Amino acid sequence: MLLYLTSTENVGLFDFLTEELGMLVKKLSGEFSLNRFVVHDMRNLSHFSYIAIDLEAIKDDIDEIIEAIIAFKTLYDSRIIIFAEKADISLINKIIEETETYNIITAKNIGKIKEEIRICVSPQGMSKEYLLKSMNTSMDINIEQIPQYSFIGENIKIIVAGAMNRVGTTTIAMNMASYLASIGGKVSYTEANGNNHLEKIHSYFFSNIPISNNYFSQDEVDYFFNSNIPADNYNFNIIDIGVLNQRNLKAFGIGEVKILCSGIKPYELPQLKDALKTINKEDVFIVLNEGEIQSIKKFLPIDGEIIYSSKYTSDLFNKNINIEIWESILSAYIVEHKTL
Repeated sequence: MLLYLTSTENVGLFDFLTEELGMLVKKLSGEFSLNRFVVHDMRNLSHFSYIAIDLEAIKDDIDEIIEAIIAFKTLYDSRIIIFAEKADISLINKIIEETETYNIITAKNIGKIKEEIRICVSPQGMSKEYLLKSMNTSMDINIEQIPQYSFIGENIKIIVAGAMNRVGTTTIAMNMASYLASIGGKVSYTEANGNNHLEKIHSYFFSNIPISNNYFSQDEVDYFFNSNIPADNYNFNIIDIGVLNQRNLKAFGIGEVKILCSGIKPYELPQLKDALKTINKEDVFIVLNEGEIQSIKKFLPIDGEIIYSSKYTSDLFNKNINIEIWESILSAYIVEHKTL
């Protein structure tokens, strides 16, 4: 379900989604204070999956718009989509830099606008790289240097495990896969645990995509079932082994990159401590659910520099979240090149 705050000029812009996707589009037309709307009017609207904002309908100044977007992203998990056809480039750049919002429509003609809307409501959403290229095209200017990447090594095995159930292991693994694919990596994800989440994910999100040879492909990532790890032709093989235990401890050790995920609740930290006793802590990266690392480091028998605090998302295919963590963990395997 999508809520659209729209000017009278652009009121029908998202209507085609109802016919194409069966998506319910609710429209509020007029002039709005985004700040006031977020604070006072959003309490009963958290069931919307998308909030689309026509900047022509917003009367706030730049700083108020930024403040409202940050507040919204703190309070809600809905995806913000911004229609910015006539927006000043300085406002768009500020939104990108200060709020890390990339689902921004900048196209000028209706065909391209619809194409960008479709991308914004797709499971992965619009990447920063796509947005910058689109802005360069639609505004006929160089926004900034767009990074290009090359990769060191082949079939780098990234083993992702959890200290216990329900600490975000699969989300972390799939988010990383989506990010690596978005920067040009050839990436596979393997479900190497007994949870059968991948079957449910395929059925729910991608039932129209065929499964062939025990895998399916979506947005440049190959998703493999039943612990099937492809032998070659990849930069990165991400292997989700589920909860770390004695049965999969050897599998955890085969990774060139090893990631252990954990929550930070009082009942979760003892599980992390127990998991750390079974592995070589020196070559493992610890990714904790969102929280203050310094306040819990005293409970962990490891060095602080290999601990990361991840931002929360319920989107399995969010390529834009926790990028700084993936860049740090994989710095030995990714080379960034700046080109105009």
